[in-house]
Amino acid sequence: MMSLGPMRGRIAVARDRLGRTATLTGAAALTAGAFTGDLHLATIGGAGASLLYGLLWSATLPAGPVRDTATALYLAPSATMAALFVTERVVPGVHWWELAADAAWAAVVWFVRPARMARVMTGREPSLTPEAVEQAQQEAPTGLAPAGDRHPMAAWWSEHAAIEGGVAPGTALEHIERTGPESMTAVIRSTHPGTPVPTISLTALSALLDWDEEQITVAKIPGRGAGVRRLTVGRAPHEAADLYAHWVQNIAPKGMPGTTITAVRVVDVEAGREVEA
Repeated sequence: MMSLGPMRGRIAVARDRLGRTATLTGAAALTAGAFTGDLHLATIGGAGASLLYGLLWSATLPAGPVRDTATALYLAPSATMAALFVTERVVPGVHWWELAADAAWAAVVWFVRPARMARVMTGREPSLTPEAVEQAQQEAPTGLAPAGDRHPMAAWWSEHAAIEGGVAPGTALEHIERTGPESMTAVIRSTHPGTPVPTISLTALSALLDWDEEQITVAKIPGRGAGVRRLTVGRAPHEAADLYAHWVQNIAPKGMPGTTITAVRVVDVEAGREVEA
């Protein structure tokens, strides 16, 4: 098919690995802090810098309950780490409960990943885990072959989108056509006769493909039932592929009901050529 936003996927994976490295570093600093005060300034400085970054990140979000919750999640690891380290310095001696609290902090941050939850909540990161994004990019087809049941994109769809709990369970991808260097159309068909294609979340599909949500459409097919839908990904040259959806959604219902587009002819005025689409 096309490059499924590789840069966004790589950033998500790199950010996840950086966060895990920071978690391990913080756990090591807390453990060492229970025995010595040599790392006091470095640890408090690191936690303070992380808190400052979290506040700056929060300032870029629109005000509201989502922002408040995301900010609390983003600041939680750094704030609790600073609190634990201050406790270690205030209470003299080494105590088992201090080490237990350090281990609990590391486990919670490692598995829960509050900062990532905040980014997902605010739409700054796909809901898929970074590992799933990386795997999807590696397994996603890189070229379009002739349409057919064995098309690589159809196989990818069945393994990632049509599974139970996926963005389009119980569906298959057919009649896949490349409409440009980075665009395609296809037909989504329900695999259960008499069952409509489920409502597909463009946000979830965008996260799965790691593609701009505004360049993905799932529309009705003129003259067909709810068991099929047309999928469009990307922007075709001259936007010829988008004319089908535009006609169905905006023109036919208001000005020419009952009409459909059967073919599109694109004319290059300067070159004097005509291209069938």
